[in-house]
Amino acid sequence: MKVLLVEPNYKNKYPPIGLMKISTYHKMRGDQVIFYKGLMPQKYLSDIDRVYITSLFTFYFNKTVETVKYYKKFLEPFKIYVGGIMITIMPKKFHNEVSDVQLLTGLLTDSSYLGFNDNINIDELPLDYSILDECEYEYPAGDNYFSYTTRGCPNKCSFCAVPILEPNFKITNNIHNQILEINQKYGERRNLLLLDNNIFNLGTTELRKLVDDLKSVGFTKTPTYIQETLYERIVKFPKNNISHRIISKTESFLINFKSRIKNDQDKVIFNEFLNGMNKCNNKKIFLCGHKKQILPIIKKYKYKKKLNRYIDFNQGLEAARITKDKMSILSELPLRPVRIAFDHYNDIFVNKYKSAIEISVNCGIKEFSNYMLYNYNDKPEDLWNRLKINIDLAKEYNISIFSFPMKYMPITETNRKYVGTYWNRHYLRSLQAILLVTKGIVADGESFFYRAFGQNCSEFSKILSMPKDFIIYRSYFEKIGLTSQWEDIYKKLNCEEKTHLIQILSNYPNIIEPENDNLVKILEFYNRSYSYENIKNKDA
Repeated sequence: MKVLLVEPNYKNKYPPIGLMKISTYHKMRGDQVIFYKGLMPQKYLSDIDRVYITSLFTFYFNKTVETVKYYKKFLEPFKIYVGGIMITIMPKKFHNEVSDVQLLTGLLTDSSYLGFNDNINIDELPLDYSILDECEYEYPAGDNYFSYTTRGCPNKCSFCAVPILEPNFKITNNIHNQILEINQKYGERRNLLLLDNNIFNLGTTELRKLVDDLKSVGFTKTPTYIQETLYERIVKFPKNNISHRIISKTESFLINFKSRIKNDQDKVIFNEFLNGMNKCNNKKIFLCGHKKQILPIIKKYKYKKKLNRYIDFNQGLEAARITKDKMSILSELPLRPVRIAFDHYNDIFVNKYKSAIEISVNCGIKEFSNYMLYNYNDKPEDLWNRLKINIDLAKEYNISIFSFPMKYMPITETNRKYVGTYWNRHYLRSLQAILLVTKGIVADGESFFYRAFGQNCSEFSKILSMPKDFIIYRSYFEKIGLTSQWEDIYKKLNCEEKTHLIQILSNYPNIIEPENDNLVKILEFYNRSYSYENIKNKDA
């Protein structure tokens, strides 16, 4: 079979893990596999026997529908299989839009779902990293190991899609064997992203085995990793389908590598090699055919310093399940950063969160990057208080805590417009303006925090009420005096008028002019078009 794997052309940090497993399966069968992001030109589709299209978040619903309908123009519907997160969450809604393709919901635990009778659990197959080399899109986290050691979570939180996607908690495939197989087929990666949803649901015995397995494949606190160059990777795996993109990147690497060579004889050999590479038509054969002469030179002059490796439990750790015994075991690994969810602001959850941080610090953890859900059942002041707790904890324990606010959107929605009960559209837009400047994270340090979010909840509310431009280009508008002019009027508003202001702004740009003089005056700041020619310091 000639199989096409497609990821819709949305922006995403991580590569399509499900497609990478399907690629492994089809290559095991001896099939030809092609990976494409977006809409492949029609001229390449005439001999495709089957296409798999993945899906991600529900707010990419329209993009996914558009992608599937495009391929339906050129391929029979029975050849098109669509799966992934969004399809699993809302198969009926998708079926109403595209009714005659094959839908794959849930985990792909049996190849019979694809019409084959070899009883292969595709979900437990290693990933085919080679398909990423075919794609022009650069995944920000693409050059890592990606894996699960467990599936599911027992908590069944109402805001979470995991109970639908992975309804049962279970231990999956052997991480030790996974990594060794990846090393053998595709070369070593430096860091490991584990996508387990609740690793601390494991018992201490199971956790002990997992940690020992990870240490046995090089994930220790001492440096063990020496990075392979692109050339080493190509000639090590000549049987792989090496894309033109990787060939081009390897050519650029080799040209730049020339400056590292010191020995005159090595320079002569390498220059002759570069000249031949420039003239030849089949670069892949040329690069692999000269490895006996060039590989020793590459290994002689490349960077050979051993580097630290890191493990990131990217989905976060549950504060309530962190115990001294379990964290002491997990902390034997080179964790960076540790992510602990801080989703609620109440006495019980705050105490559990603080205890989790204290236990982690006592186990030697110094770097945290913690998730904070907002726009759910929380209030804006709850978010400020949680952020402030992290600022205080970082100072108390002399550690680094990056807060990572994450906007809640119901898993039934197909856009990002949802507004929580205690939030409003203007506050949400203003918070995004703050996070735009901070690149989505809130660093520790009191001066930075107070500058961006205010000294208290009242100041936070004032900042959220500002015109968006006043937030993004804070220093500029303060310097030219417009911020103080806005504040003078804002201070004159009573509580009812402030509430009315936010209601008006939340309907922006459909603003209905109020009769209240103070509101009329302050709304002028939101209606102006500002010139940024003189902005020198665009900070918050």
